Amino acid sequence: PLALAFSAWTLPEIVPRRLASRDMTTIQGDLWDGHGSMLLLLALIVGVVADIFFIVRVWGSVVARRAEAMEVLATTREAATDLVRYFAPTFSVQRYQFIGMTAKAGYADIAFEDLSLELQDGRKVLDGVTGRFPAARLCAIMGPSGAGKTTFMNVLC
Repeated sequence: PLALAFSAWTLPEIVPRRLASRDMTTIQGDLWDGHGSMLLLLALIVGVVADIFFIVRVWGSVVARRAEAMEVLATTREAATDLVRYFAPTFSVQRYQFIGMTAKAGYADIAFEDLSLELQDGRKVLDGVTGRFPAARLCAIMGPSGAGKTTFMNVLC
């Protein structure tokens, strides 16, 4: 296509007179070299624009998927809340989100000495119970059914 363009023009119109003595191949090479950097720059710009277009399309797809997932999560949360309200209308549903564990403000030991409980009919259910629940320790109250675990806790609290 470059050679056809040269045939439509005369040599003096394209090249200054000082280059008129050079042959046509050299002149075409000089013009190609001059435009080669422009073509390279144009190819680079087209490549960058194509990359940006691709990145925008991929990012848009990622954002759309995340928005869809968040919508599903919100819909699921609403459905669960509606179910709880339907089956337990007196139950209040609180918005709760776990924010991590925090250090306790302080610790307290619980100690009791000679704890007793006498019923109105004169029977002693608890008599002389002594003990201690140290702070930051796991303690258990164990015994068979009817041994008085709940009664003990009711008296203690």
